[in-house]
Amino acid sequence: MFRHIVFALALLVGNNVTASESAACSAAEYKQFDFWIGNWEALDRDGKLLGHTLIEKIEQGCVLQEWWRGNGAENGAGTSLSMYDRKHKLWRHVWNSAMGTFAPIDGGMQGGRMLMTGYLVNSKGERELHRTVWEPVPGGVHHRWDSTTDGGVTWNVIHEAWLRRTDKVLRK
Repeated sequence: MFRHIVFALALLVGNNVTASESAACSAAEYKQFDFWIGNWEALDRDGKLLGHTLIEKIEQGCVLQEWWRGNGAENGAGTSLSMYDRKHKLWRHVWNSAMGTFAPIDGGMQGGRMLMTGYLVNSKGERELHRTVWEPVPGGVHHRWDSTTDGGVTWNVIHEAWLRRTDKVLRK
């Protein structure tokens, strides 16, 4: 009998923890970036394949994880994590690449698109401001990542892609 009570309590506590963790990320803010979730082909402006990316909701809907696999060495590989920070009321995104890049940025929805910025130190030791935008467009998502070393007077495009849904299986 005692074992049954302990088992029932464990199930009850376990279910409450799961429910409260899920409920913690059910607010509208946590769904702002859901347009990016999916399995995508990334194309350049001319329609050339740049690579594939898979964006999944993990940690009971609280975190988005990206798996990027570029088409060719010039397009690299990497992963990112994105989550809404309710304490600071903004989105946080961290990109990590196979080339050793670590890029933490943050921001939020502005004008129907996700805009994030952050400072990184480039290979020349210069402080760069990075800006990335994900924007829903007909048939997919437009993603652009820029950097500047002159306070935003000039911007250099680091990555630009149009994402189109695909059934191709991405190997993580």
